[in-house]
Parts: sequence; structure tokens; C-alpha cells
Amino acid sequence: MKKIRFKSIFTKTIAIMLPLVLLINLIILIALYWITYQYNYEKSERDVTTAANVIEDFVGIYDFNNEAELAELNASLSALCREFDISYAYVLDVDATADTQKYLAIGYGNLASKSFKNERKVGDVVQGDLSEVQIRVAKNEQDYGYEHLKNRFDDTIVCYVPLKHVYNEQLKTFEENDNRGRIVAAEISFLQVMQHFRTNFVYVALITLVLAVLMTVGFALILKQLVAKPVGKISRQMQQFAENHTIRDEKLYLKDSTEIGRMAHSFNAMTDEITTYLHDIESLNKEKHMQEAELGIAKKIQLGLLPAPALRMDTANIDAYILPARNVGGDFYDYRIMEDGTVNFAIADVSGKGVAAALFVSRAITLLQMYSDLGFEPAETMAHYNDKLAAQNPNKLFITTFLAKYNPHTGELTYTNAGHNAPYLLSDTLTPLEGASGMAAGIFAGETYEQETIRLQKGDVLFLYTDGVNEAQNTRGELLSTERLEAILSAHIADKRGIIPDVLKEIETFSEGAEQSDDITMLCLKTPGAFYHQEFTLAADVQNLTTVNEALEHIPAISEELRLNLNLMAEEIFVNLCSYAYEGKEGEIFFSVNVADTVELTFKDAGTRFNPTKNLLDIEAYDHEHTVGGLGRFITFNLADDYEYRYENGANVLKLIKLID
Repeated sequence: MKKIRFKSIFTKTIAIMLPLVLLINLIILIALYWITYQYNYEKSERDVTTAANVIEDFVGIYDFNNEAELAELNASLSALCREFDISYAYVLDVDATADTQKYLAIGYGNLASKSFKNERKVGDVVQGDLSEVQIRVAKNEQDYGYEHLKNRFDDTIVCYVPLKHVYNEQLKTFEENDNRGRIVAAEISFLQVMQHFRTNFVYVALITLVLAVLMTVGFALILKQLVAKPVGKISRQMQQFAENHTIRDEKLYLKDSTEIGRMAHSFNAMTDEITTYLHDIESLNKEKHMQEAELGIAKKIQLGLLPAPALRMDTANIDAYILPARNVGGDFYDYRIMEDGTVNFAIADVSGKGVAAALFVSRAITLLQMYSDLGFEPAETMAHYNDKLAAQNPNKLFITTFLAKYNPHTGELTYTNAGHNAPYLLSDTLTPLEGASGMAAGIFAGETYEQETIRLQKGDVLFLYTDGVNEAQNTRGELLSTERLEAILSAHIADKRGIIPDVLKEIETFSEGAEQSDDITMLCLKTPGAFYHQEFTLAADVQNLTTVNEALEHIPAISEELRLNLNLMAEEIFVNLCSYAYEGKEGEIFFSVNVADTVELTFKDAGTRFNPTKNLLDIEAYDHEHTVGGLGRFITFNLADDYEYRYENGANVLKLIKLID
């Protein structure tokens, strides 16, 4: 199990809150930056407007045509620039028609650029650089105007005001200016303004950040004191209890009326209840282990009543399988070999499960074996069996039972059925044995049962099963179904081996890991004979040898060496018959392959009578340079473990026998 690393509430609070607080702080700073930016921009406009108006009042007392006064004006403008902390102050004569502006006076502040000082002089006329704001102010269409100038000289905010008044030296008074083209301009360096703003804003941001961190840590410390400490105490107690199921320290008593206090109280109550519960569980576990041990013994006793799951005889083979859904089940199978070689066998399914069903099964097995030993016929055995079970059945259980007797000397199978699933006979076709069916045993005494007799052929298989097979469920609650079971059995018509393993494999695949809902029991009775059989009547043409080879290729579960020898033997005989049996005329060849304990190849033709087993080649006297023919027959009959030839009803019949290792 992967070890979990725990963190304190204090640490997790810091980890969660700090990024959140910083994010909120960042959003606030962005908003504050924009608001402050707008404020500084508007303040710069107000400051430069104030400076422009003051300069306009001041400029009016000077005579621009007097060089001495003009020099004094320039010096005064520079002084005003330093006073108002602006970059430039100047007077322009604007000619909108000519699109020119003439510098009448210029003053420079501390932040004035050298390039402006070098390129802009009093008396300079600049062509084609007028703006709409300058033209409207020069025409007195508006009292003032702003521009944000970005040029090769500087980045400034400029305010233009018209020069409305001039000083009349003679009258010693200010008069309205008749020269409408003159305007006064004041420029403040926006770069400097923003530099101051950004410097101050950095201090604000740092202070805000420090406050955010301090607030987060303070909140975490408060949370630690109010929550983390009491919760930590509860956590330690819970860990102790989880590891040892005991409380080593005193119980939790927190003077807290919040959820923490209620949690401590609930924990104390929970530990008391769990401790009591664990004591009860311990007692129950001891009792359960004793019951499981007893059930294990019962299962061994029950399975010990059943015969071995496999029986091999010359007269019949039996394979059986049982898988209880619980420790002890309600299914059973049974078979008995009588002194005369007769095989009595049965399969049964009790209606209940568990111990009661297991006891009922044990009694049923004992009764069947007793009546089997007495030599009763199946119907008579079933009647006595039913009466005894019904007489002592306090749990009102019933048991479906199929009971049969097989005589290997005659091939007769006599059977009766007390409400059980009809078995299947696998012969040339798949046939359910649906006759002789009566009431399930153990319900009512006095029931009578019929029996039927059929004759089994060589190589037939009888398949018995309980409803745990066809009613096996998958994870979606679907049933395997009788149709699917019949499909599996039909696939074994040609090869009757491995029926029970294939049915089990299909159940496992279908169930998809779902829990087994019922006992699964199966029994196969196999009569002596073929497990694989194919036969053909073919035209005596060498091209039909492929059909013979295909039949041999489909023989299941034999070695490749045996298959190669069978092909060599069949090819030699079939080609010889095609070449010589009918002396060039058309004819037919019957071929069959029969597999049981041995492989039998049978060839039959209506051609010229010929015994291929006579006059075989003397290999020691064989002269391969001068002797023609005979070598193939010699190899064929040496490969065969036994062979037989006969001529009957006008046909040559040759049988080659090969043992299966």
C-alpha cells in the first residue's frame, strides 16, 4: 500500500490562500495602475493648463518687436518653466492659411531636450506642422486645447491658449489682442510624469504585497490556533485508534462549542461503539471460524460420498464434475458398476442450498446406492427413493433426479426422470432424452414413475447436467441458456472428447467473473467406439486423393508422426485402386476413417478381385534396379500395426489399423 504524506492545515492554508490573495492583489494593482495612470494624465493636463494661462497673462506685457524685451521674455519663460516644472513654454504666430507657425518667444525647463534647443530658435518658421487643435485655438474657436506630442524631440503633453491680451505701455493697461494668430504653449514632459508615477507605484505594489502575505500568514496562524491544533489532537487519537483499536491517551475533551468540539464528542462516542463492536466481531469471528471448519468437514464428507470423477473401462467411460456454489452444495452425481457389468448412474439437484440441502443430498445418495445394490429397475428405485425422502422431509425440500441403467452387453439404456433437466444423447445427431419424466422426488409419497429403454450405438455419449449449467449468469444477469449449451454439444458430434472441459470454458467466458449463483454438476457416459468418423464414396480418380488427405488432417489430438504415416498408407492404397482396380474403366472407391483407441482406414472397391496383402515384396531380395512395383505395398503394410482383407458381396474390402500411442 502506498504511504500517504500528510501536510498540516497551516501549510495547506498558506499554499491555498497565498496564491489566491496574490491573484486578487494583482487584479487590484492592475485596476489601480489604470486609475492612477488616468489620474496622472489628467493632472498633467491641469498643471500644464495652469502654466499656460499664467504664461499667457505674463506674455502680454512684453513687446515682441523690442529685442531687449524679447530677450527678457525668453528668460522669464525659462524661469516660469522651472517654476511650474514644465519642459517648454513658447509663443507662436500661427498662419492657418500658409500652414506655418513662427516661434516668437521660447523658454526651456530643466527637462528640455538638447535637440529642441538646437533646432528651435526665436524667429524660426516651421512649415506644415500645424495641428487641428492649434488652428482652432489660434482662431479663438476654443479657449484652450490639449495635445499629446510624440516627436523626435520629446514625449509631452502640451496645452495651447490664445494670446488674448497685450499691455498698452502708453495707457498703462491691458487691451484685447487684435493679432488673432498668436497662441501661447506650455509643454510638460509626460515621460517624467510617468517615471515618477511608476516609481511611486512600485512602492505601493510592494507594500500591498507585503500586506497580502502578512494577512495570509495571520489568517493561517489564527486557523492553526482555532482549528489545526484541536483537529491535530483528534487526528492523533484517530490514528492511534486505527492502528491499535485502543486509545492510549485520555479521551478528547475540548472546550470548544463549534463543530470541532462536536467532532471530538462524536469521536469519543464512536470509539466507544467501535470498541464494543470489535469485541462482538471477535466473538462472531470465533464462531464463524468454527462454523467454516464444520462446513469444511461437511464438504469433505459430502464429496467423499461421491464416486471418483473419472472411470475407464472396456465397456464404458464415465467423466463427472461438481462445483458447489457454497461450501456444501445441493447437487450430486453417482454411478455404480454391478457384478454383471451393468452401470447404474444418476444426477440430482436439491431445491435448497447450504447445510439443510447438504444433509438432504447425503440421505438421497445413500438411498440411491442402497436400492441400486438391491438390483431394482430405475422406475422402481425412483419410487422407493421418493417415498423415503418424502417421509422424512421437515424442511419441505425436493430433489430432481435422473436415474439410468446401462447394459454394455446389449447397448440398452433404461432410464427414468423425476423432474430433472433432460440429458442429451450425442450420436449422429444431438437428441434430448425427454421421455419418462415425472414429479420431483421428496414432495409427495406414493408417486409412480415410468421408464423408457433405448439402445446406444457404438461411440455414443450421454451428457447429464444440472440447471447450474444452462442457468449460469453473467454480470448483467443474463443466462447461458439451453440453446447455447446445445450449440456446444452439437460441436462435439464429430469429436466426442473434451465435452465437460469445453462446457466449463464456455461458462467461464460467459459469466465474465460474475459470482456463481448455483451448483454446477455434469456427468458424461461414453460407450466404446469412435470418437471421430468420416466416410466418402469417391470416383476412382487420383485427384480425389485430396478429400482423403483432408479427412486425415482433421483427426484431432494425434501426433504429426502418426498423421504422416496415415497419409502415406492412404495415398499408396488409394492411388493403386485408382490405377488398377477398374483397369482403366470408371468406378468408385469407398473410404472411411474411424478413430477410437485405434485408427482404422477402410477401402472398398467393386473392381477386379485382388488381395493386396498377398505376395508382399521380400525386402532382403529386393533389386531396386530390376524389380518393378511392390515397394509401396510393402511400406504400407509394414507401417500398419494390423490389417485385414476380405472379399464380400463382389467388393474388395481392405482395413488398415494403426495404434494410437
